[in-house]
Amino acid sequence: MIHFKDGGYGLEGVWTDPAGPAFRFGAGLYETIYYNGRELCHLGRHLDRLLHGLRSYGLAYTTVDFPEVAGQILNRNGLEGSSARVDIVYPLEDRVASPVVLAEPYEPKPYKAFRLCLCEDRHVSALSGHKTTNGMFAFLARRRAAACGFDDAALFDLDDNVLEGTTGALVFEKHGQFVCVDSPYCLPSIALDLAKTVLDILPVRLPLEDLPSFRHAYLLNSLIGMRPVVAIGETAFVPDDNACDKVSPLVLGASG
Repeated sequence: MIHFKDGGYGLEGVWTDPAGPAFRFGAGLYETIYYNGRELCHLGRHLDRLLHGLRSYGLAYTTVDFPEVAGQILNRNGLEGSSARVDIVYPLEDRVASPVVLAEPYEPKPYKAFRLCLCEDRHVSALSGHKTTNGMFAFLARRRAAACGFDDAALFDLDDNVLEGTTGALVFEKHGQFVCVDSPYCLPSIALDLAKTVLDILPVRLPLEDLPSFRHAYLLNSLIGMRPVVAIGETAFVPDDNACDKVSPLVLGASG
């Protein structure tokens, strides 16, 4: 895989200082952008979220011409015109963080419905509001979910209120009213923001015990758009594609 780092393109692995914070602590921030074969979907929104995270913690950083670099990465990896994911990563190694850009093939699953298990562990932190490279908690939750035959895991705060999935935002619906989770411990979702432009979604506090009262549930992220959730733990939901058909084209591109 050809990647971009330190102003150049290369095939060799990305070197990381074993004494640095990126290696020792998994310190860094990143974004994943969907490329639908024609455009880098919502690149500006992703960069805003990424650079806001760096500024929030007073981290010095450099930037590049991201559309140009991402286009070169797609071209050099033979991915132009194909579905792919582009990652922009800022590992914290030096006093000034600089980006690593890479791309790999990605095959959308536009008809997939998701099953989520309940994550029994809790991890509540202000860092949850940023897309950090230290994602061990979510990684382990997702791995345990996969081992049990689920697609993802639903995360909760210390009072058993719903937060999000490990891979995206959660939205619920009953009696025609859509709701999302109102918590500072959720990652601000680009896909959810786009969904709010076509659906009336009310932010609420959502206790685990209230899940059975909802008829529909959905998982949203920048790679899948909006997809039905058919179960969270033992709570089943009726799959609904109508809302998804309104939102997913906004997230993934008109024919994404």
